[in-house]
Amino acid sequence: KMNQIPESSQLQFHFSPQLKRFSIALIVIGLLLVLAQVVFPWEGEGAAGSGESLAKAVPDSLDTIAHHGNKRLFFSIHLALLFSLPLAIGGIYFTALHHLSGAFWSVSVRRLAEHSLWYFPIIAILMGVVFLGSGDIFHHWVHAPADDLLIELKKPWLNLKGFIIRNLVILIAWFLFGWIFIRKSLKQDKDASVSHTRTLVKYSAGFMVFLALSYSVSSWDLSLSLEPHWFSTIWAAYSFSGAVLTIFAALVLWVCYLKSKGYYGEALNENHLHDLGKYIWGHSIFWAYMAVSQYLLIWYAAIPEETVFFKTRTEGNWIYVSFILVMLRFVLPFFLLMKRDAKRSFKLMAWVSVLILVGQFWDVYWIAYPTMIGDGAGVDNFIFLSWQELGPLCFVIGTYIFILAKRLSKHNLIPIKDPRLGACLAHHQ
Repeated sequence: KMNQIPESSQLQFHFSPQLKRFSIALIVIGLLLVLAQVVFPWEGEGAAGSGESLAKAVPDSLDTIAHHGNKRLFFSIHLALLFSLPLAIGGIYFTALHHLSGAFWSVSVRRLAEHSLWYFPIIAILMGVVFLGSGDIFHHWVHAPADDLLIELKKPWLNLKGFIIRNLVILIAWFLFGWIFIRKSLKQDKDASVSHTRTLVKYSAGFMVFLALSYSVSSWDLSLSLEPHWFSTIWAAYSFSGAVLTIFAALVLWVCYLKSKGYYGEALNENHLHDLGKYIWGHSIFWAYMAVSQYLLIWYAAIPEETVFFKTRTEGNWIYVSFILVMLRFVLPFFLLMKRDAKRSFKLMAWVSVLILVGQFWDVYWIAYPTMIGDGAGVDNFIFLSWQELGPLCFVIGTYIFILAKRLSKHNLIPIKDPRLGACLAHHQ
């Protein structure tokens, strides 16, 4: 028997004062901690590099202005960017994937994913700060010595002008695709025209092709270029596997929160949660497959230009960080969600989703922070997380909650006139 659309009170989200205060508190704490980094710069080893002397080796005038001597401030903001970018682009990916596949179970979840579009302004702000601090974050290639032949050969790609233009164009294109998706979806809520669904399938096909290319470029620029002497041919796939895990975890947390407050009714139940759980479980295996493939291929070939990345991260204290990463990203999600009942438990799924998000932050920390000091060879470059990283992290989490809650309060929580909604409401396993 087909379930009925829930009452309007269950589909009209009210941005509660408690959630609003919580999100604003996170934003304020984040900004204050970032300000504290400005007032009290990090004094660790390599905190203030010789930007002036290094800049003399770089002919591009744009490169010479990008060294500020407050390295950890910009690294912490870059860490927040790498953590939060999947929250924006991942929602659009989820939307396009399910339009393209014709899936019906996800219709009641899709509106959550569609609204992630509005988080892009925060991503743009973070990216702007990263551009300003590029000499500190990407110091290995921005301030490369003139005799570094490998970086010189990569100059057609690794130059600040191209770096900034590429990433701005990609960000704008992602936003436009997301805007088309939600605009068509909201129009369908008013006129119930099936033509919007057909149009969205076509746009989704184009978006998926563009995403494959653009996300590869974005991952090369924002994370792979932190180690510009290193090579990996599956870096984009590795980064993408973590990004997908991140958005599924965020969607699960929103679903669990909204259900706990009495929203959705039977339009979203343990059957839909089960499918989200299967996504998380499957993609934790996908992440492990990408990670192991990358490691084993590099280990087996034993080419010095490739092994330097893992050599750094399997020595000293970084070996413990690597171990914790595997636990957070694969071992715990894999075993906790193996049973069917586990994927149908809102409480357990919420806790596992928190683990997934912690794993995303730990992953980008593992990627970025070994590059902060020196070149990773013969240098004690271990830097543990501290209050400096807490500020930008609080800011991005607070803004994400505030922006999505604000947007959710303006429209129905589900696309009420989607042609696949009936099948979604009757979904069972």
